[in-house]
Amino acid sequence: MDYKTIELEHILLELKNKRTQHMRHFIDQYYCYEHNLITKGGRANWGKLFWMGYTSVKANALDKKNKSLVVKEHVIPLNIIVSFLSNIPTDELSLKKVKEILDSLLIYATITKEEDAVMNKLGFRNKMPRIYETVEDIKANAFERYKESKIELVFNKK
Repeated sequence: MDYKTIELEHILLELKNKRTQHMRHFIDQYYCYEHNLITKGGRANWGKLFWMGYTSVKANALDKKNKSLVVKEHVIPLNIIVSFLSNIPTDELSLKKVKEILDSLLIYATITKEEDAVMNKLGFRNKMPRIYETVEDIKANAFERYKESKIELVFNKK
């Protein structure tokens, strides 16, 4: 069994037992293993999430060695992702379903601390501007918090 499957197993076990306090760890670990963001020793390397994929134009202008000026965040707030996972009907709860939701909703962005403060001031720290009922709807509107906060994101290929 590979590490990403082990992390999915952890998530599934937590969901089956109605526990969510460790989800951030397991979800971020899963993402790292799924996208080969690992150390030379084979451990998940969360630091590699910075400046990977989506970044704000302002964050891109900064020294990429100085992570103290930026934050890495879930484009769709983690509590919303966990809510979708927690609401999987018991008879549909499986590794496949958990993976499907994570692969649809788990997106990271690197933004400046100032941009993060703007989002927080607007009330978007842990919520979206609107409530979405389905995974498809929220995925289609994943970047709405950034649009409302006037934060321009670009996709960087690694």
